Amino acid sequence: MDILQEKPNTKRPAIVQAALSLFAARGFHGTSMRDIARNAGVQEAAIYRHFESKEALARTLFFSVYNQHCQQVQHIVTGEGSTKEKLCSLVRQEFTMAENSPEAFVYLCENERIFFDELPTDIPSARNSFIAFIIDGQARGELAGGKPELIADMLTGVLCGVALSWVHGQRHDHLSDHITQVTEGCWRMMTR
Repeated sequence: MDILQEKPNTKRPAIVQAALSLFAARGFHGTSMRDIARNAGVQEAAIYRHFESKEALARTLFFSVYNQHCQQVQHIVTGEGSTKEKLCSLVRQEFTMAENSPEAFVYLCENERIFFDELPTDIPSARNSFIAFIIDGQARGELAGGKPELIADMLTGVLCGVALSWVHGQRHDHLSDHITQVTEGCWRMMTR
């Protein structure tokens, strides 16, 4: 279940949303349980009824958001379409998440390296999905040769960089207006 969409029959959704907002704005280390409680409008003890520690809250939040995003990425990569059509869908997925859930997007991008090694086996890895996408494109002859891992990391870096720049207010237009341009730029990078 998506932790951000839980039914509001407990204080847990307010705690989770407060934690996400603060972790995205201040980072994990810059956020205390007291800060989360204050922003959620609960007593600090209420948080411990739902999460054993700040680390457990951060981990649960990350896994939930990451899983939701990675399920979409995996669906795109394993679905129908040419490599370029899939690339466009991947760009759209990243940009839509950044536009619709900027705090969740920032939280994912800035904390993946912290929680990646702890991912449960039932959560797909976005990086592995991107690598599979590159390998498939190369096998189809639609992408240039090269190390799939490196190309996947470059693609991820471009998409996160553009979206984070927009989220942090360095752009005042809509990310969705640039899906075609970013897709074309990434396509040129991967087909040379």
